[in-house]
Amino acid sequence: MELWKVYKMMLLAVWTCTAAAQAQSKPVELKFVLYYPQVPPYMYQDENTQKIVGLVPEILQDFFQQQNIGVQYVADNRTRAEHRLYQGEVDAILLAKEWTQHPDKLLFSEPLLEHRDYLFARQPMDEQAKLQDLIKGKAVCTRQYYIYQALEPYFSSNETARVDASSELAQLKMLLNGRCDFAFINEHVADWLLHHHFPDELLYRSAQGFNPVALTVAFHPRWKPQLADFNHYLHEQQQQGTIAQWLKFYVAKPRLQH
Repeated sequence: MELWKVYKMMLLAVWTCTAAAQAQSKPVELKFVLYYPQVPPYMYQDENTQKIVGLVPEILQDFFQQQNIGVQYVADNRTRAEHRLYQGEVDAILLAKEWTQHPDKLLFSEPLLEHRDYLFARQPMDEQAKLQDLIKGKAVCTRQYYIYQALEPYFSSNETARVDASSELAQLKMLLNGRCDFAFINEHVADWLLHHHFPDELLYRSAQGFNPVALTVAFHPRWKPQLADFNHYLHEQQQQGTIAQWLKFYVAKPRLQH
């Protein structure tokens, strides 16, 4: 009888260890927001495969797979996504600290990379001209709801007209259709759009870039235990040149003239 009890206890112990091991091996899920309108080459849905691709998914997939954490992409617009992150409904979004309403309520990774905004036009621009001289009395196509520190003084004084568009793709279409004199766009996004949507169009880029922004991942505070490892991983990828290689891969060769 005693032997049977020992046998039962052994079976129970084995079952408990097996269940614990299965629980540990089951991936945790991280809900990451896919912006709509999308922002290639950073993160977007491939039209042919319907898969989420881009620089950011490559980085996220590699790191979180090592951590046994699955990544689920949730589509939402930029404003609503930030609110959902505060509420804990999603876990992370691609967001610069200076763009947030309540940065103290979130955790931010080290920068994946830095980008600048440039003026794009149908005609060459004077490389020596100041921004104010270039856009005085002109119309600039911008993204709706975006705040542009370099341009705001000229919009506020009515020296320059602001023409809002729903996306960067719409900005370039409006520029090509003559609805504005310039489009003010993130350099990487513009390069991707020109290569993939306007391969036969010739546009010119300003010699100077504006509004340098560090691209970071904003996490809900519950992900604090993973932040240090994620930052270490980003540093390694930057040192190895992996992030720059992925960016080049997704942007392809830019068709820009200076």
